[in-house]
Amino acid sequence: MSATMSNSTNAPITPLDQLTGSTPLIRRPLELQGRSVLLATDGSPSAVAAAHVAHALATEHHAVVHVVSVVDTHAAPIPPPLDVALGMGDAIAGTELHREQEASVRAELSATLGGPIAWPVRTMLGTPAAAILKEAHRIGAALIIVGLRRHGRLIRALNDETALSVMRAAACPVLGVVAEMTELPRRLLAAVDFSAGSLAALRAGRAVAGPDATVVLAYVNAMNGFLLDEGQATIHRLGVDAGFAKLARELSDDGVTFDRVVLHHGPPQSPAQALLECADEVRADLITAGSVQHGRLDRWMVGSVSTELVRDGRRSVLIVPPRRSAP
Repeated sequence: MSATMSNSTNAPITPLDQLTGSTPLIRRPLELQGRSVLLATDGSPSAVAAAHVAHALATEHHAVVHVVSVVDTHAAPIPPPLDVALGMGDAIAGTELHREQEASVRAELSATLGGPIAWPVRTMLGTPAAAILKEAHRIGAALIIVGLRRHGRLIRALNDETALSVMRAAACPVLGVVAEMTELPRRLLAAVDFSAGSLAALRAGRAVAGPDATVVLAYVNAMNGFLLDEGQATIHRLGVDAGFAKLARELSDDGVTFDRVVLHHGPPQSPAQALLECADEVRADLITAGSVQHGRLDRWMVGSVSTELVRDGRRSVLIVPPRRSAP
């Protein structure tokens, strides 16, 4: 991978508005103030780091944090009838049992964060990813925060990739936090191809960033000519420099400090590998990317950038799902 980087403060601004109209590329950022953020916790080191990030979002952006803790009944060799019975028993025992479990989770979080936590807590039985998604839907979450750890091939074969499963099915942005990140990110690497998804991820990244954060905009050229979405079509028509220029104007107007980089890669290196190398070079503590719904042939040909980023497990990742069309 090779990268061409330029500091935006020295780069000329091309009047892209004259070419595309006055509609901004970046609309208003993800709003977290007063909105529900779901923190999924299982007591692991990455979940502890995620709790610190959730606490920082509540402090800096006045987000309303909800907590879900899932007892994974499918991870143990429980016979199906007993599994069902556990679920029924959980529902019947109800209030008192859940109150004790939730108090225990809240006490652990308070000890972790060094002060009393009054966040609503819900404990659930079942498959973690499905339970997290169900709770996010119930509270209308604007953001889901989960711990992120590296998975080997065996774990993938056993389908124990909760963060990735949540990211693939969530209706809102999902922030996967590695154990090393215990505060809001201060240096973001935004994977930008100028599609709606990548720009939505950039907006979400700005929303979760810490004060005085720096954004590094990274454009990765397509691996082949078969996948030409609206973002790549725009770049073919206007050029990467013109697209960066418009983003530069909008970010500067918002007072955001940023750099920009064009990543050059070729087989056997994938776009995700180029991004991960760039993240190492620029010392990014968060990578943002838009998730694209590809068909099976597309996935076979180019793979999934977001999947590779998440499975790498060395950097926190913010994935924004594609906009779903109305039924």
